Amino acid sequence: MTRTMILSISALTASIALGAAAQTRGATSQDQSVVTAEASEIPRGNKSAAQIEFLLEALRTSLAEARMGELAAQHSYDQKLRDYGTKLKSDHTAHAAELERMLEPLGVTIPTEPSAEALSQLAALERLSGEELDAAFIQMMIWTHTEAIEKYGAQTHANPDRALHDFATRSLPMLREHLAAAEALR
Repeated sequence: MTRTMILSISALTASIALGAAAQTRGATSQDQSVVTAEASEIPRGNKSAAQIEFLLEALRTSLAEARMGELAAQHSYDQKLRDYGTKLKSDHTAHAAELERMLEPLGVTIPTEPSAEALSQLAALERLSGEELDAAFIQMMIWTHTEAIEKYGAQTHANPDRALHDFATRSLPMLREHLAAAEALR
């Protein structure tokens, strides 16, 4: 791996981590009002605001993973990465559809786009090519799937909402499979 490629991957990984940390720590009041507005739109039914936010975030993440998979499927130089990208796109498109079905009866505005952070990450990947793209894509898939496994795992522990618990439990094997495949491609 060339020094330039290592620096590019390191810079991309750092910018992703910093963006995630900033989004988590320093959400502006405008960002928070968007979340609050989406969560307050619901006739709560049996879902808490935190559970609804989990579903909304999971949907945005699946939309992003499907797009990133499509990018890898179309632009990777490695056939194994193209195949992995195709699988990501297929699995996360189906996953997003299931999330949409879960959100529909809640009366929330259903996202049709990934988060702004994910769109920024996708744009950063689109600027790369060759080995740099492949390495950055794999690193991103390891990072995003590790985070997703933690979040879905939290939904399986002592969650009083049986439907959400079951959904998270069903989703974890797919997420673990994607993480293992990404780690094997590293």
